[in-house]
Amino acid sequence: MLYATAYAGVPAGSGEAMRVIYAIGSKFAGKGVGTTAYHGARAIYRHDMLRRLLCGTYRDTDVPSSLIRSVGLPDALLRRLAVYDRTHWVAHVQSLIFDAWAARQLAPADLFLVWYKAGLESILQARAMGMVTVSQWGNVHPREQYDVLAEEYARWGLRRRMPRAVLARALAEIEAADYLICASERAAESFRAHGVAAAKLVTVVNGADVFHFWPRSEPPAHPFRVLFVGQVGLRKGVLYLLEAWRRLGWRDAELWLAGNSDPEIRPLLRGAARLPGVRLLGHAIEPLFLYQVADVFAFSTLLEGSAKVTFEALACGLPVVTTPEAGSVVRDGEDGLLVPARDVDALAAALARLRADDALRREMHRAARLRAESFPWTRHGQTLVRQLAEIRERS
Repeated sequence: MLYATAYAGVPAGSGEAMRVIYAIGSKFAGKGVGTTAYHGARAIYRHDMLRRLLCGTYRDTDVPSSLIRSVGLPDALLRRLAVYDRTHWVAHVQSLIFDAWAARQLAPADLFLVWYKAGLESILQARAMGMVTVSQWGNVHPREQYDVLAEEYARWGLRRRMPRAVLARALAEIEAADYLICASERAAESFRAHGVAAAKLVTVVNGADVFHFWPRSEPPAHPFRVLFVGQVGLRKGVLYLLEAWRRLGWRDAELWLAGNSDPEIRPLLRGAARLPGVRLLGHAIEPLFLYQVADVFAFSTLLEGSAKVTFEALACGLPVVTTPEAGSVVRDGEDGLLVPARDVDALAAALARLRADDALRREMHRAARLRAESFPWTRHGQTLVRQLAEIRERS
C-alpha cells in the first residue's frame, strides 16, 4: 500500500477553528480499517484540524509522529495473539485496554472520532469534557452481524464463538456516541433498520488508491481467470463461490482465492481445493499483480460496510461480481453484476455470462476503471472533513 497519494484539490488550513481527536484501536496506516483511517486522518490533518491521533501502533506516514500517541508493543502482541484465538476474547480484551488507555489520552478538543468497538469509555469521557462524539463503523449494525453469522455457522454445522459481551459493548457504544459514520448506504440502512435515528447517521464512502491500482496494459495470455481477494471465511461467502465453481464444471478456467483462511472452515475447503482450476494462494501482501492478471473479480460476501477490495478491483479494470451486501459502488450491468447473497445459481450464471461475452467484459473493463476514478481516497477525505464540520455546526 502506498502512503504518498497526492491530495490535489484538498486545501489545507480551512478547518483551523475545529480541533479533532482521532482514535483507532488497531494499526494506523496498516491494512484493513487502518488504511481507511490513514486517509481520513490525513485529510483532517491537511485541514489543520488534527489535535491528536490515538492508535494501537502506527506506520510512519506524512501525519507527523508528534501528533500521534500509541499503546505500542502490548497492543501489537495482543492483536497478534487474537489471530490465533478462536474464542474472540483476546480481541475483545485488546479493545477494552485500548479504550481505557485512550480515555486517559484525551485533551481539550471540539470533536472526538473513534473507530467502532474500541470507544465506549473514551466516548463517555470525551462527552464529559464537552466534545461532540463520533463512532466510525466499518461494517453493518453489530446485531445484524451477530445474527447473520450465527445463522451461517449453524448452516455449515459449525459453532459460533463470538462472546455476547462483544455485542453488548458495541450496542452501548452506538447508544453513547452523538453520531455514527457508516461506510456505505447499505450499512446506513442496516443501522436504521435496527432503530438508530437517521439524523444520527452520516455516510462516508470508502475509496481506492487509483494511482497505485491500475489496469495492466497487456495482460499475458492465460485461461479465463476469476479472482477473489479477502479473508477466506464464512462471512465472505467463499463456500458459495466454490459451490458455484463446482456447478460450472469448467476444466479450462481458474479460480484464485487470495487471503488467509479461517481455521474453522479449513476442513470444508479440502474438497474444494481439489476442484479443477482452484488455487488457494494464501495471504497476498501486494494484490496488484493478481488483479492485473485476472479477468473477473468475484466477491460473494454476506456482510460488509464497504469492501475496499471491490474498489481496488474496479481500479484495475475488472468487472466485479458481488452482492448488495458488499456496500460497493458497483453498478449492475455497467461495471459488474450484482447477485443475491447465498444464491449459488445466480453467482454461477453471472460468471458464465461474463466468460461467454468478451465484448461485455471489455465494456465493463473501461467502465470499471472510470467508476473507480470517481472514488479516489481524496474524495473520502474531503467528504469526511465536510461531514465533521457539518456535525460540529449542528451540535
